[in-house]
Amino acid sequence: MTDRREFVKGLIAAPLVAVSAASGYALLIEPYNYLISETDISIRDLPPAFEGFRVTQLTDIHHSRILGISEVRRMVNLAQQTKPDMFVLTGDYTTTYRRYIEPCAEALSALRAPEGVWAILGNHDHYTDPELTTRALQRQHIAVLNNAHTTLQRGSDAIQLSGIDDWSWAANDWARAFSGLRPNTPTVLLSHQPSVLDLEETKSVALILSGHTHGGQVKLPFVGAPARFATQDLKYARGLFRRGETQLYVSAGTGVIGLPLRFGVRPEIAVLRLRREKTVDSRS
Repeated sequence: MTDRREFVKGLIAAPLVAVSAASGYALLIEPYNYLISETDISIRDLPPAFEGFRVTQLTDIHHSRILGISEVRRMVNLAQQTKPDMFVLTGDYTTTYRRYIEPCAEALSALRAPEGVWAILGNHDHYTDPELTTRALQRQHIAVLNNAHTTLQRGSDAIQLSGIDDWSWAANDWARAFSGLRPNTPTVLLSHQPSVLDLEETKSVALILSGHTHGGQVKLPFVGAPARFATQDLKYARGLFRRGETQLYVSAGTGVIGLPLRFGVRPEIAVLRLRREKTVDSRS
């Protein structure tokens, strides 16, 4: 009888132990266990000089009381070790309080790449203070593309980089962001919100780089991300997507929001390598 009671107690305790272990992992380990992902993206008509061009994307850092500045600096150090040609930062640098903006920008100032560090704002940057966020980044020599664009030149070859401000705040201005872009030169668009892939305005863009979703932040076996039942934002949760000639890469980001945990979705430092799309000879 005693053995049977102990067996029953063990059956009852096992799920509790499993839940406790999973909770500890989600709270204490996975939020800091960075995935440095590497993805090749084929671009139609990519100029030869940009074959193999490496872009490291950081997004959704969410520096706050939950995610301290020492962790932001550690993430920056890991990202710098990827040694890209260019860094792009796709929004949500802090959460809620203005006092986190300048320390986060200062930590990000350690990023260095031959083609620079380029940034846009996200929805949480508008919650907090978009003007202060923009100024803080610019003071650290990070170029902010708020509805603006630039051209990256390698000899006679070029690609275009455009940034759209967060459209969920009606801060976007497509005319300004795209004015003067050359139609025969590939354009990479920075947009915090991945759902711009569905908009008519992006149909001529070669590649969109986005964040916002945190990959769902929590992804359970057999269920997926519970957040998808509450929001449309996870239509493009994480990874590479395509609509026509336009591709979209969504990074799971590095920070957390709402719940101070991640489960099944490691924080991501995304390394993207541009490749020339191979054309098929119709005569063969």
